Amino acid sequence: MHTQTHHLHLSRRFFLRSLAAFMLTMSMDGCAQSVPSSSATLPTPTPTPRRPGSVILSYRGHKQRVTAVGWSPDGRYIASGSLDETVQVWAANPDEHFHPFIYRGHNAGVSTVDWSPDSQRVVSGASDRTVQVWNALTGEHVIICRGHTALVMSVAWSPDGKYIASGSADNTVRLWDAATGVQRFVYRGHTDSVNTVSWSPDSQRLASGSSDKTVQILDAATGGHIFTYRGHSGTVSSVSWAPDGKRIASGSWDKTVQVWEAATGKVAYIYDGYNVKAAQTNPSLGVLPDLIFVVAWSHNGKRIAAVTQVYCGDNCAVIVSWDADTESNFTFYLDDPVFALAWSPDDTRFVTATDVTNQGTETWGESDPEAGPYAQISQA
Repeated sequence: MHTQTHHLHLSRRFFLRSLAAFMLTMSMDGCAQSVPSSSATLPTPTPTPRRPGSVILSYRGHKQRVTAVGWSPDGRYIASGSLDETVQVWAANPDEHFHPFIYRGHNAGVSTVDWSPDSQRVVSGASDRTVQVWNALTGEHVIICRGHTALVMSVAWSPDGKYIASGSADNTVRLWDAATGVQRFVYRGHTDSVNTVSWSPDSQRLASGSSDKTVQILDAATGGHIFTYRGHSGTVSSVSWAPDGKRIASGSWDKTVQVWEAATGKVAYIYDGYNVKAAQTNPSLGVLPDLIFVVAWSHNGKRIAAVTQVYCGDNCAVIVSWDADTESNFTFYLDDPVFALAWSPDDTRFVTATDVTNQGTETWGESDPEAGPYAQISQA
């Protein structure tokens, strides 16, 4: 099905599967049943006082689902990618009068974006199988990296600014020279789609998460395999390296976020969540969450944020964050469907890719002017 078609209820779980298959499937899951947690010692969650007033800015420039967001390291701009085949750059400060820049270099839906460390360039990957690098504010100096044979699922710019890593539904991780677009190596150690890639802070190693249920650590200089983490029992959807380089957080469709030592794979703890609605009335009613779609370590290393459905179906999401070291001091808030999340550089805000749709209508906003795809900045 062509990416120009409007889709009302594309499930996040099927979104990942359908991207890998180069198609989009209309779907809306029903509500699942709560399953009691096997742990009797889960910390008590504390609801965060966030409601409509906590939304700082909603950006509505895209015409179809927003699939990716990235906050520039200097804090000034946000890049958002969409199934409308564009990447748009807009001001993170609502008081700044900056006309959004629209990059139109892709000819299929954009699935992933990332910023260069100097906040000057953006890299984007799409269903057109390309990785493209361009000036964030002018669109000039485009580099097109070709080599993937399926959808590009994830891109990540190395902290030293020299390289770009990409993961694809063709089961490979590829490394590109950020200045020239020359391919440095292809890693073929995964047996299924590579959904996420993340750099170590020293730019020496890469972590890649896959639908083959593994996270694999690579030597970024050679592409050599260092070790494989096999703690998950489902698709690994998201990987985030701790700023100190010592630990990795990985999110999975096995309904857990696992925090483990980057050098050895030794597990520090496994977050298995809460049913938020139940916890609001009785904090002792902790249950397993639904699929984990996003996990993101804050820049200061103190917090981890995750996006999960938590039994509310695909028409809502719960954003949860907690102390990275202690797995305590939980905060959470309910949101509309969330497909991507990024921390602000100062760790005080989130930007999310959000989609509010009208049940029973065929066009965005037909019965609700607030409906449609957008990116949103909220207080973290």
